[in-house]
Amino acid sequence: MGQKTQVALLFVALAGCAPPGVQRPPPSVEAIRAELGDVEVQVVADLFFVACDGGKDELRRCAATVERMSKFLWADFFEKRPAVPVRIYCLRDARSYEEYVTRTYGRPPSTPYGFYMHRERTAVMNIATGTGTLAHVLVYPMLEADLPAAPEWFRAGFAALYEESNQTVDGAMEGHVNWRLRGLKEAMAQGRAPSIATVLSSREPDAAAARYLCLWFQDRGLLRELYRALRNGATVQSVARMDLDELDRRWREWVRPLK
Repeated sequence: MGQKTQVALLFVALAGCAPPGVQRPPPSVEAIRAELGDVEVQVVADLFFVACDGGKDELRRCAATVERMSKFLWADFFEKRPAVPVRIYCLRDARSYEEYVTRTYGRPPSTPYGFYMHRERTAVMNIATGTGTLAHVLVYPMLEADLPAAPEWFRAGFAALYEESNQTVDGAMEGHVNWRLRGLKEAMAQGRAPSIATVLSSREPDAAAARYLCLWFQDRGLLRELYRALRNGATVQSVARMDLDELDRRWREWVRPLK
């Protein structure tokens, strides 16, 4: 599941600012069709209302992504389910996506890919860009329910990790190198890449650095341990078993040869 999504910050748009919220009825198949018209809708896990205007095959693809990702996240990371259902609008192309956002929010989208509206519990995306955006966005309402105090860097990095991923034979999901690597390596070469200490403390962390820090922990089989540590108030250093300066050095050495 891979494509070029934009930076995803805390419960806002994948790039730029999320549009202002709108009032919506409680999610139901009927309410969604009243809003979107004649669309295909499927409810996944009694929680995610997945709507698609691209036909039944596209809906099946999107619903399968939601089901696969949610099952994995609940099995491997999260313990709590969101208490409020989530709308997921997978619009078939850029035109459909832009028309919907402009009609609903009174202005065109600030990202061509998609965004998640926390207060509305609604994700809207141009699914023609790929299901990586969908996997990315899905992490936010699930992480919010399980660990609302998650650090900003982890929100950004963990969600971005699944922009490019695959399912293993045991049902787990693994993130892989993706398009963000180029910008990160260029920043490192030019001395602009933030230190690990900066990534961990920033309110708006560098998404590429945060993603590849999560990938570093995954590569060492420590990502689940990291999440449990964050839930319990432990530090990144305790999981990495080194101080931040040493972690920064080893992380950079690991990033440089990646392709």
